[in-house]
Amino acid sequence: MAQSNLTAHEVKKINRTKVFQYIYEQRQTSRPDIATALHLSFPTVSQNLVDLEESGLIEKGDFLESTGGRKAQCLLCRATARIAVGMEILREFVSVSVIDLYGTVLAHHIINLPYSNDPYYFLEVCRALNEFIAALPYDPSVILGIGIAIQGLISPDGQTVTFGKVLGHTGLSLDRFQEHLNYPCIFLHDSKVAASAQIWFQKEITNAVYVSLNRNIGGAVILNGTVFEGNSLISGTLEHMCLIPGGKPCYCGKCGCVESYCSANALKEEAGESLELFFAKLRSGEMHEIQVWDTFLHHLARVISNIRNILDVDFLLGGFLNAYFCPEDYETLSCLAAENCGISDEKVRILSGSHDDQITSIGAGLYYIRAFLEQI
Repeated sequence: MAQSNLTAHEVKKINRTKVFQYIYEQRQTSRPDIATALHLSFPTVSQNLVDLEESGLIEKGDFLESTGGRKAQCLLCRATARIAVGMEILREFVSVSVIDLYGTVLAHHIINLPYSNDPYYFLEVCRALNEFIAALPYDPSVILGIGIAIQGLISPDGQTVTFGKVLGHTGLSLDRFQEHLNYPCIFLHDSKVAASAQIWFQKEITNAVYVSLNRNIGGAVILNGTVFEGNSLISGTLEHMCLIPGGKPCYCGKCGCVESYCSANALKEEAGESLELFFAKLRSGEMHEIQVWDTFLHHLARVISNIRNILDVDFLLGGFLNAYFCPEDYETLSCLAAENCGISDEKVRILSGSHDDQITSIGAGLYYIRAFLEQI
């Protein structure tokens, strides 16, 4: 729609959005800087600043250093003007992260309750979550919602788990949680929200495959800076690619899947000990652990090279297991993957993700943060 055809109310709303977004992106700015950057008059900027401050979205800081003339007052986005809660449902426990408008973690909590499809489980998890939220030093009105990241395929409306073999929860309805919670909720695919969170924190990532090295492995395809869902919303499910034909059984019912060789659970089973002890022995030079790790990296390199022959992109590793990787592991993995590709002498670029053990719960909360920022 052409600017001249907009009503006064629409122009005012557009200007308000521009002013807020500029302050949000700059993190620290001033009224003169806003007016100059957005080509708006001082009265227009001032009117919007009053509105945004009264709405609690921005706040005034100290006066900035003068470059000549009167000092300008610093303006900042109130990061806690809205917050969101993200949950990651795992077999052994539930991980909860509370984040602000910038994705910064304000609080983190573990609910030590193994997953069960029993009504008692949903009641107790929600009771513990409600108690945790109630103890936060924030007014309940600023909480946007609760994103629930869960293993399995999710319906497009975020209301149902359509395929969930890991937890045996195919057909699970969001109502099982929503009936006990006081905030909007939605189901989200765990690997996809983890990938979207990685994009949030590493904005230079445009084209990549995210490999979620959690207790169960997962993945997501990132194209042009967004998570690519695919026609049936299953893009990135690398865990069920066949790695070893006729190999180890997978929870999906097939044999030889990537899950059975490259997940943290698979590594733990092969090592025959806790991962903490395994990596302690590995770094100390124990031969058994070295051999197990070498085999694991060869398997993971094969997965990466197979994907790269189809998608010439970067690879981003994240999740629980990534915290144990050292720079030498990345170097080895990159060289092995390049050798397997057979089409280039260049190393495959493999990057490290951030917030390893919390990235999924953070990503679940970011669902509501993004939605809020888009409608300002």
